[in-house]
Amino acid sequence: MKSLEGANWPDEHSGVRQQLIRSIRARRLKYGRPPDRPTDISYHQVVNPESGLPLTRSGMWQAIDQALDSGIPLEPVTLRQPPDERAWVFKFRLASAEPLVYVKLQIIGSHVVLRSFHHSERDHHA
Repeated sequence: MKSLEGANWPDEHSGVRQQLIRSIRARRLKYGRPPDRPTDISYHQVVNPESGLPLTRSGMWQAIDQALDSGIPLEPVTLRQPPDERAWVFKFRLASAEPLVYVKLQIIGSHVVLRSFHHSERDHHA
């Protein structure tokens, strides 16, 4: 996958971004476990535009890493489950003609917990 063309987005969450990138590259990865940490992970429904095939788990993490490395804006969200914990959300496209992908990550200790990875339901692509 090609690197995303990073705009000069303001990065008010650069510390969080760097922590996420470090943990992903060190393979300190976890997946949410229902019912305590519900997930919505559908990487197999997202197509790798270079191959035309569904993403693999490895390809999903590579895409997340590239999106974070590009400086894509992160949005903090307060989770309902577990109550009052924080996660980080962003949306990106693997290619300009592809649908938006929604990602939600949570930091727990030195690990990144994947809570969501799927096509965005609110894709306003023209």
